[in-house]
Amino acid sequence: MYVSSISGFLSFNRPCFVSPRHVSVSSVTSKLSFLHGPTRRRDLQRMLLSSDGGSDDDDQQPPTITNIDKAEMTEILSHVDNGTGDKNYVVIDVRGEPEIMMGTGTMSEKVHILPLPQITMMGAFDMDDKSFEAQFNFPKPSAEEDTLVFTCKMGGRSQQAAQLAAMSGYKNIMNYTGGADDWFGGEFVYT
Repeated sequence: MYVSSISGFLSFNRPCFVSPRHVSVSSVTSKLSFLHGPTRRRDLQRMLLSSDGGSDDDDQQPPTITNIDKAEMTEILSHVDNGTGDKNYVVIDVRGEPEIMMGTGTMSEKVHILPLPQITMMGAFDMDDKSFEAQFNFPKPSAEEDTLVFTCKMGGRSQQAAQLAAMSGYKNIMNYTGGADDWFGGEFVYT
């Protein structure tokens, strides 16, 4: 199966290869309208113009985004809530705060809220640690040590956030494909 476009935010120069569980991040086109500032554009141009997608290391593979289901998300949240497990999970809900508060709430008190527009417009994953924590009220996840787990309403925005994290150098990334609709048991009307 090939994914040619996730939304209006992302369109791909080459398709992502999708298996039932993993998504391999491909290079993106210059149509990423949410990238602002000369540094970001320069970095994107450098990545697009290089023959290997921007990597200086020929052996380096692009990050793989692991899609997870409700059972796996339940296990992860259990580890996060209890402080157990051998991985350091950081669970991020990318829905907007009004959508979360007027709809379902979060899946756990340990889930961080970081709306997708703030990730894109502010370049959240490219911020320094102090600026990130001051802006979003939780410590910036480590690109090497933490496993980012993204969720949203139905899995689309969380997939975009996962791809943006991968573009920013994060290595361990998961996407809960069911989102709040799956977690809380159905469609919700947001008024």
